[in-house]
Amino acid sequence: MNTRLKTTVALAVMSVFVCVLNPQSAEAGKKRKPKAPKIATGPMDDGTLDPFWFGEGLEFREADEIDYLWVKDGFSLEGATLHFAAWPEPVFLGDDAEKRDEKDHELAASMAADLAETFAGVFGAELADQHVTTSLTDGDILVEGRIVDCSTGSKAAKVLVGFGAGSGNTTIDLRFKDAASGELLVGMHHRVVSGTTWSTTDSKFTKWVEELAENIKKKGVGTLYAKGDPTNK
Repeated sequence: MNTRLKTTVALAVMSVFVCVLNPQSAEAGKKRKPKAPKIATGPMDDGTLDPFWFGEGLEFREADEIDYLWVKDGFSLEGATLHFAAWPEPVFLGDDAEKRDEKDHELAASMAADLAETFAGVFGAELADQHVTTSLTDGDILVEGRIVDCSTGSKAAKVLVGFGAGSGNTTIDLRFKDAASGELLVGMHHRVVSGTTWSTTDSKFTKWVEELAENIKKKGVGTLYAKGDPTNK
């Protein structure tokens, strides 16, 4: 056996030996297949997400602080004037809709009455450095939201049981549209859970709005979407 052949055989044996000891090293050399798009074709998130409230052919992604997000390619909030429209009466959707009692419906209606003002105040303060202004009456981008599920939870269960028992939650849809054309620019669907004894459903939601605005300020809504994971659950 000549020297070149010996070297070739030795390298092949070594490669097999390394792969046996560390199979991950073999996988590392393979090109990762791109994730297939997950186009929304029906209800998602246990039925609380109706994708057609936003539009058709949307690929929602799971992003930081947002369960389901869609953003038009190249869109940015910088320099925009956001018109936060008044929220309508809640529409309870999903598998648990019939389980919600009168207190849940009352809380949802109470929260809905204030959420346009809450979003406008938080986004206006947090995104001012990006020349974003907010209004409750007009703007070049119309922001519409709705509550699709809400639960007060159980304070007693939080205290006595813990481990997530008695958690309250609020689930919303939020869409940003070009005010002139009606074109969808951003779509969000998110559930906020209040699982601790010192938080309430509505206080936890306000905290999430603050975290959302801060995240958009730091990363940009387009970047959040681009780095998100496709989801169709």
